[in-house]
Amino acid sequence: MPENQQPTALFVGAWRADRTTGELTREGAAERLEPKVMDLLFLLAGRPGKAFSKDDIMAALWPDVVVGDDSLARAVSRLRKALEDDAKTPAYIETLTKRGYRLIADVRPADDPHVAIAIASPPAALRRELPRPAIAAGLAALAAVVALALAFWPSPSAKAPPSEKVLVERANDFYFQYTRADNEAAIALFERVLAERPEYAPALAGLANALVQKVIRWPDQPGTAEYTRLEDALKSGRAKTEPAKRVLGRARALAERAVALAPGDPAAHKALGFVQSAGSAFDQAIASYKKAVGIDPDAWGPLINIGDVLEISGRNAEALPYFEQAYAAMTRIYDKEAARVRPWYAELGVLIADRYRAGGALGEAETWYRRVLVYAPLHRIATSHLAALLKSQGETVTAAELCTALKQRAGVSCTDAP
Repeated sequence: MPENQQPTALFVGAWRADRTTGELTREGAAERLEPKVMDLLFLLAGRPGKAFSKDDIMAALWPDVVVGDDSLARAVSRLRKALEDDAKTPAYIETLTKRGYRLIADVRPADDPHVAIAIASPPAALRRELPRPAIAAGLAALAAVVALALAFWPSPSAKAPPSEKVLVERANDFYFQYTRADNEAAIALFERVLAERPEYAPALAGLANALVQKVIRWPDQPGTAEYTRLEDALKSGRAKTEPAKRVLGRARALAERAVALAPGDPAAHKALGFVQSAGSAFDQAIASYKKAVGIDPDAWGPLINIGDVLEISGRNAEALPYFEQAYAAMTRIYDKEAARVRPWYAELGVLIADRYRAGGALGEAETWYRRVLVYAPLHRIATSHLAALLKSQGETVTAAELCTALKQRAGVSCTDAP
């Protein structure tokens, strides 16, 4: 492309930005950006990885108008929102304290998305005609700015970009927190890795997981319920909507590619099983999960998933041993994977206790409730269900003491047991 010819469309990370239409698109989703927000994106994308001070950006976007910092802050905020970026863990726009902003995602021309753009001049719409003396003065000022920037710019050894493995681990940590914001952060990080290495199996599997979870828990339609159980989501018909089918189709392709590239990776088989279970292909899902466990006996996620799918299929008696195996695996690796295990650990123990209680094995149920309370002494549900169990057996004083301690120490009351 000639130096004086500016691109009208770019790929920025996983997004395609079109200056002509003003649209930002990805996987069939489209959003129209305000002109200034699109100008900001093209300005940053013109020199990916380079720092832009607030003054530089405001001079480029509002050349003949005096505006405050709030105008720039709003533009950055709107661009981040459109890119689904998180300011705390950015995958696109990084805030440099007291220095400005820079684009950290890869940038590729739309006509050849495989060629990365290293340095480009500012978008044509942001350049102004200046008299030659002003051009000379501007070049001198630019040289001074560049020299100053180089003096303070960290060397590659001082701030090397994180490796794909580190980014995938970070993305998985977000994924295992099971909140919408964390899941979106995981998606952004996985896509950032895949933009650089499209055939990286751990990122393919991770993105497949996060996309399935998004369909199950947080659909795009406003006002819909958030489900934490696959069975509830399937009963609602959520996975059968056209948008959900498209997302699940992409997730299946990602997971199948991960398995093909890394057949010895349990995470790849787990991801494929998750996609299959979301599509109600339960026998296929169980087979995929068992492959994961065969490779790694401590793969507690697939063990939980097998139990879950068995219960959805009405095979409850077969499910409980898998839940117990999962709990044992979580106990073995808790210290190594605390950030991922902790959100599930007590909840799984309570689930096991509840299943024993429902089956009439009250002694086993009490043992499991107390086991949970060893690791999570003020767990509300475990305390409540144990108190209800003891009360049903005539141990009303002990039950009351448990609930009183929960109220005094944690400030919450025992819930009604199911």
